[in-house]
Amino acid sequence: MTYRDLARVCAVGCGVILLAGCGSSSSKTTPAASGSPVASPSATPASVAQLQKIVLQPSDLPTGWKGAPFKANPNQVADQASLVKCVGARNTDSDKVAEMHSEDFALRDARISSSASTYRSPSDIDADLVMMHSPKLSSCFDQLMKKTLATTMPAGVKIASSSIKITPGSAGGPANVVATGTGTIEVSLNGQQVPFYVSVAYITGPLIEAEVDTFNAGSPVPASVVNPLVATVATRASKGA
Repeated sequence: MTYRDLARVCAVGCGVILLAGCGSSSSKTTPAASGSPVASPSATPASVAQLQKIVLQPSDLPTGWKGAPFKANPNQVADQASLVKCVGARNTDSDKVAEMHSEDFALRDARISSSASTYRSPSDIDADLVMMHSPKLSSCFDQLMKKTLATTMPAGVKIASSSIKITPGSAGGPANVVATGTGTIEVSLNGQQVPFYVSVAYITGPLIEAEVDTFNAGSPVPASVVNPLVATVATRASKGA
């Protein structure tokens, strides 16, 4: 197995972990975080067409990035249930009205993708914000990441270490970026340690949750590439389209 082959396999596993974050929520609700869009009680869920406009478009990416069709995670329900149980939350999938994913964009070993979902009630968004602030979330993500990668890595490839940290707040980005996450995974291939880097930005809008995920081998996807893409999705989500 080559370095590039390993990068492709790890990209799939890491994407599974990051996408497990949105859509699970605490049973406790609080007002939305300061600066994040708040939907009025009369607001209506976004349409599929609106969600499609929120996620990353091919024209949003810098030159050289190529899109491929999104591939759903067959274990998404089980992965999310595992994360929810670990954090001590409840699953609000029954309140999710619609969900859309962008293409998976790639440039050599790097990957960037995005998604957008719409919910029935502002309380669903508020509840997910509570989960983003849970002190358990980072450790629960890390546990799920280790478990998932252990089952997706090819024979002979070992996980040397992994860690992921979810931090509430915009990290200097748009106000409706409500949390960000960064993670590192080191795997052992033929006695050589290979580092992989992941990141996620969680975004809210009126009855909307969106995210932008990245993955790269050797180094993080540059902030100069990621930050404008996060800002683009955040702007669209804040307007509901």
